[in-house]
Amino acid sequence: MYIGQRKELKVMNKKIISLILMFVMIGELMFTSMPAAKASGYLEIKATATSMTSVKITWKAQKGVTQYKIYRATENKNGNVGKYKVVATISGKKKSYTDKKLKTEKTYSYMVRGYKNKKCVIKTGVPESAYTGLTCSFDEYQFAEAPRSPKSITLKLYSSGGVLPTGYEIYRKEMGISGYKKIATTKKSVTSLSYKDKTVKAGKTYRYKVRTYLKVGKKKYYSAFTDYEQISATNRSGKYTFKFDNSVKCADNETVYKITSKAYNDTLKLYDNAVLTIELDDGSTIETGVDIISYRKGDGTWKKYKSNQSLTLKANETLRLKVRATQDVKIKNLKNVESYELNMDVTYGGISSFLWAYPYAGTAKTVMNSEAIH
Repeated sequence: MYIGQRKELKVMNKKIISLILMFVMIGELMFTSMPAAKASGYLEIKATATSMTSVKITWKAQKGVTQYKIYRATENKNGNVGKYKVVATISGKKKSYTDKKLKTEKTYSYMVRGYKNKKCVIKTGVPESAYTGLTCSFDEYQFAEAPRSPKSITLKLYSSGGVLPTGYEIYRKEMGISGYKKIATTKKSVTSLSYKDKTVKAGKTYRYKVRTYLKVGKKKYYSAFTDYEQISATNRSGKYTFKFDNSVKCADNETVYKITSKAYNDTLKLYDNAVLTIELDDGSTIETGVDIISYRKGDGTWKKYKSNQSLTLKANETLRLKVRATQDVKIKNLKNVESYELNMDVTYGGISSFLWAYPYAGTAKTVMNSEAIH
């Protein structure tokens, strides 16, 4: 680089630095002259119900703040928030405030504003709410995803947004028998709980309701009961024998499957929506849809399948399906088969699932359709 070019570069750098300093000074002037309604930033807060009559609001320390004002509003059951009012003015050195003497089982919404020389310099962007009562709920995916078997049923429970409970009370009703009975009281002061009911009878269906409780001296508070969850003490994934039935005459593009549900399976419902994939030893693949033509339940007679009909299969029952390929391909008595897989849309225990069947191996199982659940 030549000397003249270096001088020009130095002059240019000085101009850039001068411009940066000018923008910084303008920014500082704008900040100091900003009216109270225009805060320079947002303050993230957290509101937690610490008792049936108090809520604690917390935030991170902020430099330059001389005082905070705490605002509170009441939220109704529809989620509508009333007018915010100042409930306290505290030192800028504080990082929390406990709002006391509140009404029980009410939802309160809070905002905080930080002031410097009587001007608002920071405020809450999103109000925080807290409920001065007890809550209780099942996990959102309790029915579909919680572990279950013929020997036990696991409940996943939550108590969030309200006061931390002393424990949980679990009630159960066996289908066909009237009335709920309390089967457990868990003395665990937690916001989430996993409870395994080991007193179930294999194959039976139960309804569960749960509530939380809080002990304050001699007084005991309760949450509302949850809505019931109906769960069966059955295999979480259905298991089946799945074979060809060569005793029935079929065309080359047809075949008959014999399905037997194993003990303690939940109810399976099959629909006319299936895909068959066959891989041969030579590397070729046959892929086709299959339609149900007719069916036979147990030792009953063959019946014609009606469009969009659902076929039910319960534990220990047998169902035969006569199917036809939607394409002009051979699907029976094939030689040199590497793999043979049938995938059907089903519901298992009322949950959207797939039935993966392998007739050459003689087995089938259900797999939950996670996309449909979530």
